[in-house]
Amino acid sequence: MATGAPFDEAEARRRRLARAEAMQMARSRRWEKRKANMATRVTRGMMTFGATLAALTVYGWMSGGLGIGLFLLSLLLLPMAGIAGMLLPVGGPDADDIDKAPPAELPAITEAFLDRQRKQLPRLAAPQLDAISVQLAALEKQLARVPADHPVAQDIGRLLGNHLPELVDRYTRIPPLQRTGLVEHDGRTPEATVMDGLKTVEAELARASATLAESDRDGLRVQGKFLEARYNEGQSVPR
Repeated sequence: MATGAPFDEAEARRRRLARAEAMQMARSRRWEKRKANMATRVTRGMMTFGATLAALTVYGWMSGGLGIGLFLLSLLLLPMAGIAGMLLPVGGPDADDIDKAPPAELPAITEAFLDRQRKQLPRLAAPQLDAISVQLAALEKQLARVPADHPVAQDIGRLLGNHLPELVDRYTRIPPLQRTGLVEHDGRTPEATVMDGLKTVEAELARASATLAESDRDGLRVQGKFLEARYNEGQSVPR
């Protein structure tokens, strides 16, 4: 029994490091999205401000001047136009159509859906949500290279398009005071149930990603053996 302890400790350490890396990657992705969102809003606000200023300038030129009243009004209209341009919603994946989206679009839509629901989910579920975000980023590229009727794509479609949203929706419909105190028939609270469900989703996404990458791994192994046989042939190994 003692011989297995070092291996178990090393495996536990490897899993902790992998989890920490996944969380860091997920945070970086969210930060990049926030920066892109803010840049879009600022750019749009500046464009709205510039367009309003140009319209007022043209109007003043054509009418022979703005007049003191319109000039004072423009001092109010210009900043309001810029603020309105910044406050308008930024376009993105429509999480409301998650059950109708093709598999290739589901990772981006699912990530937007989970970001929107994050505050309603347990705080302790943050590691699972971050890990799911990392898996979705990998699957987004993989699913873009396979047809929609691929068996793995179909499985992902059912998981992300139906089962995961249903899990989250059923949890969020439970009153907050009952999520941690009410114990289900299996001895778990609703909070524990949704966290276990998210862990299952993470594991299934990892399995699907590994299955889609299997042919690439096989191809890499074959290519590596080819290069070794082709270029190491006849070379002496130094002692």
